[in-house]
Amino acid sequence: MSNELDILLRPLQLSDVSAWYSYLKIPKVVEHTSWNLGSLRDLEKLAAGYNLTNRDSNIRFAITRESSELMIGTIGFNAISETCRSAEIAYDVHPDYWGYGIATKACRLALDWGFNTRKLNIIKACILPANIASEKVLIKCGFVRTEGPAEVRSVRGKPKEFQVYSVSSQN
Repeated sequence: MSNELDILLRPLQLSDVSAWYSYLKIPKVVEHTSWNLGSLRDLEKLAAGYNLTNRDSNIRFAITRESSELMIGTIGFNAISETCRSAEIAYDVHPDYWGYGIATKACRLALDWGFNTRKLNIIKACILPANIASEKVLIKCGFVRTEGPAEVRSVRGKPKEFQVYSVSSQN
């Protein structure tokens, strides 16, 4: 494989969930995230709730290679606030595709969609301090670490502090 892979984002389909779960159950994929899936059924329930047309719904796209419909990752928005025109971005990539800039390309595509299609004003990201790869992706995409306190979330039953980054439509 060359170092450059062309990707596309398409709406996540329920038929993608099995492939998605196949890599989310790999410990190294989720170790620096808050994912806590007990089964394929847990992910199916979550995926069934994603809806690009419902403005109150969380949103998830499948990341695919341009040459294939095969899903190699996902990216989307959680904690969407229509009032504040804000959301939180989250993403994951199959480990076979780590190191090819896919998360960065997908993040840029998702930011474009969020700012231009959904008319969001601000998009934030929350990452564990150990997630250096995600921090690099966010910085490449124009995110800046916020000055405020860390956000505490449960990670597989334990409270963890997440660093908060944000980017605005003005950047």
